[in-house]
Parts: sequence; C-alpha cells; structure tokens
Amino acid sequence: MTGLIQHKVGNEIKVLAPTLGKLFKDNLGAMNDILKERACDKVTHFDCLMRLEVAAGNTNDLLVNFLSGILELSFEQKALFCNVYFSELTEKKVVVQLFGIWRGPLNGSIKISCDNAYVKKNGDNIWESQILFDF
Repeated sequence: MTGLIQHKVGNEIKVLAPTLGKLFKDNLGAMNDILKERACDKVTHFDCLMRLEVAAGNTNDLLVNFLSGILELSFEQKALFCNVYFSELTEKKVVVQLFGIWRGPLNGSIKISCDNAYVKKNGDNIWESQILFDF
C-alpha cells in the first residue's frame, strides 16, 4: 500500500500510509495543495534547501508541529517544500531536510488546528491521521 489521502473535505485531511514517514510526507503534500494547488506537480528542480528539527510529547503533536514549522518556513521563504528527506523520525522527534521551490505569495493565511487532530495505527497496522486547517 502506498500513501493515500483518503478523505479531503474543505479544511479536513485524512491520510492513510504504511509508514510514519509516508504519513508525514503525504500530509505535507496535502498542505501544499491548500497553499498553492498542484504547484508541486512535475517539479524537476529545487530552489532552496532548509533543515527542520521538531520534538513533541506524542505523535499527534509531532505531526502538528512538523506541519506548523514547515508552514512558517513556507510563508517566510515564499516557497513550497515539495520534497522531504528524513534524517531522523521517531514518534516524538523528526529531523528533516526540506527541498523547496519559490512560488511567490501563497494562498491566504492558514494555520493547523490541534482540535480533533490525531495520528494512530489502525487495526490493520496502517498509520492514519486527521488534520484540520483553519483559514
């Protein structure tokens, strides 16, 4: 099974993935589509490279903090980070290299909501998550 954005309704994204890394990467892709729809499709080169390190007390907060950190960098750099390399990933810490493209101003101002956000393994040993974006 590859990653799957199972459900997208407005500002709610649900993702299923076989690994925690794939889950984080697919959530990043969904957030990028909210920022600038389909901007990462067919990207052949990257304009910028950034490093991000995030820790949290649990995997739910880690995903929210990971996406929030990238969102902050996206607005600062006017870039979308379309690819990610995980130097370290546990259920409480992530260290990544982010590969981005400059795209100018991004769509509006969004933030990641902690309300109803979750990351868990389901009964089939598949990672799943739900994230809400506030516009």
